[in-house]
Amino acid sequence: MHSPPPIADPADLIVSVPAMLGFTPNRSLVLVFVKRETGCDRALSVPLAVRTASPLEQERLTDTEIAHLAARMCRQADASAVLAVLVDDRQPRPAVPVTTDDRYGSVLEALDTHLDSMGLKLGGAFSARVITTDAAWWNPLDPQQHGHLPNPARSPIALRHKAIGRPIHRTRDELAAFVDIDLALRDQVAALLPNAAADTQQRLARTVRIGDPDAYTRQEVWQVMQTIKAFSANTVPAPQTLANVAVALRDTDVRDVMFGVAAGVYADRAERLWTVLTRALPDPDRAEAATLLAFHALLRGEGVRAGIAVDAALAADPEHRMAYLLGIAAATATPPQRMRRLCRTGIEAAAVLRIDLGAAEPDSHTKENLDGHKR
Repeated sequence: MHSPPPIADPADLIVSVPAMLGFTPNRSLVLVFVKRETGCDRALSVPLAVRTASPLEQERLTDTEIAHLAARMCRQADASAVLAVLVDDRQPRPAVPVTTDDRYGSVLEALDTHLDSMGLKLGGAFSARVITTDAAWWNPLDPQQHGHLPNPARSPIALRHKAIGRPIHRTRDELAAFVDIDLALRDQVAALLPNAAADTQQRLARTVRIGDPDAYTRQEVWQVMQTIKAFSANTVPAPQTLANVAVALRDTDVRDVMFGVAAGVYADRAERLWTVLTRALPDPDRAEAATLLAFHALLRGEGVRAGIAVDAALAADPEHRMAYLLGIAAATATPPQRMRRLCRTGIEAAAVLRIDLGAAEPDSHTKENLDGHKR
């Protein structure tokens, strides 16, 4: 998440979890990695949140695995502490003194011990059966700390997401619907792909004959950029246009340039295009669009959304190398700033082709090599 607002108390933290994840968790353990705000004793900022299965589930990470995961991500996020939030409707209703399920208690003990051995700390633990207005919450480690939740839709992070048009979904399945296949549109585009590929081959052959193969890549990138620039939130590109873009993205040089678009003024339009293509393309072409879609989510720190897009990409092409690498980044909560080298590489490649991506960040002084990252 980019520059999230500070969180002042446990209730605010708990109701902010749905906005952090992009959906409202249930039967989940959420690890929240926090930093203390400079000059403020209570306010915390939240650079990262990760969901795992509830300790009450049969199939879940072991206590040791959760502790190692927390420590690794704490380092990656440069966080000062980890907060554990258990959301599970099977928990007993809170009472004073508060009790907690032994399985949750063992997780907290493992977290506390492992983090302490690395100079980190478990900053707190909180429980709620559900995250809704007026639901009870409690601290399993401190019987004196309990209360009722405010409206999750009014949390500072939720309000920020609403302001920028980012919805919070009721469930993970609802969130995952953004990559559902549009069967009718897919059939239309699939019928056009052979002719679009044939036209592309003719253009490539011409550039080879004149001894300027870069001219082909330049033309394909230019055409994709024209589609992105013309994209409107109120319209969907024609099936022929989608087929043309899909064929262009088969060239990994073209696809890699598109990573640079995510850092510029056309990022939102590009992401909408990748979303439409992910829903509209047959396999394996769908993998390229879904990979780019995952990258945009990673760049915002939205690991859950990125993971869903990666799953779609690998379902379309299980051998897709870049999707696999982005899947690792999503699973390990790689900080967004580490992903920006792909943006710089795309920007630099576009500069060589003399094409402006509308990039918002300057070119890197260090050339990154993606040869080993291509499909």
